[in-house]
Amino acid sequence: MHAALRLARREPTRAVAAAEMEPRVSDEMFCGPELAALISQAQLGDIAAFERLMSMYQSKILSFSRAFVSDPELASDVAQDSMLRIYRSLGGFRFQSSLQTWMFRIVRNIVLDHAKSRRSKERKREQPLDITPDRDIGATADRNPEAELLAHEQKSQLWSALSEIPEAYRSVLVLADIQGMSYEEVAAIVETPVGTVKSRLNRGREALRALLVAKGCLVDGERT
Repeated sequence: MHAALRLARREPTRAVAAAEMEPRVSDEMFCGPELAALISQAQLGDIAAFERLMSMYQSKILSFSRAFVSDPELASDVAQDSMLRIYRSLGGFRFQSSLQTWMFRIVRNIVLDHAKSRRSKERKREQPLDITPDRDIGATADRNPEAELLAHEQKSQLWSALSEIPEAYRSVLVLADIQGMSYEEVAAIVETPVGTVKSRLNRGREALRALLVAKGCLVDGERT
């Protein structure tokens, strides 16, 4: 992957294409001393080390961006801006939290700042984007065309409904239910107590279910 080089040079190649075409590396492949060594190498300017770090997290960064930015190219640009900021700020990481927590504080701030700026310029309905890997919503590898279409429609309906949920609820829904982060990590990212995260998550789930029912995407009584 050449994400770091593209970020530094500001080349027009889209992060979406990179996320879809490059082999993904699970963050579970690096842990403890090995992950710490990789971070330290990246802090010293090792581009290859930074690229390996981004290969672990770029799909999550993209999916978080798409929850708040409606246009595919803009979502990609915002994700790249986030990774550029991470690249420039990595020297300030002091291992006082997990790398993911530290990075997503940066990502969330940039994404929300962009979304607020965008809304102040034009008020238009957000449309769902299809840049999250299918595995993020429980897709299976062997799927026929009809199932693919159904999954795409369901994904579109989910993200369309999610776009109508207030930011405070949307952030925790994406981080906890879609990204799979723990309550503690979500709390650290959004800088609120764990109890508040749980409350927002419950209210967000209820709001999302109500929206899906209203849109005819879910039968009342089903679970989201």
